[in-house]
Amino acid sequence: MSRPVTPPIHDDTALRALHAQALQQLSPATLARLRSARSAAAPRHTRAHGWWMATACSAVAALALGYSFTVNPPTTPAAPTAAATVDDSSDVLDENPDLYVWLGTTDLAME
Repeated sequence: MSRPVTPPIHDDTALRALHAQALQQLSPATLARLRSARSAAAPRHTRAHGWWMATACSAVAALALGYSFTVNPPTTPAAPTAAATVDDSSDVLDENPDLYVWLGTTDLAME
């Protein structure tokens, strides 16, 4: 299997010279039609103001929200006292002595 032959890479000045030569060979009527087609295909900027306005309003809202947090920082609720949060679940182990019997019969307690 052979590789496809790639065309030689021309430098920029050679390509510009080829382009200028091609433009000289076109008739003025063809050039006029090409220019009118290019201007007709150019993108129109009709809705650019709407995007700028939406972006500006979003930026103002974000700045106002950020400023409101710096002026009045939110207060954190008081932490509950330690005595109220202690859960005494040691009575669960006292209720079921089978756990201690099972631990005594296995080697898990020694590891």
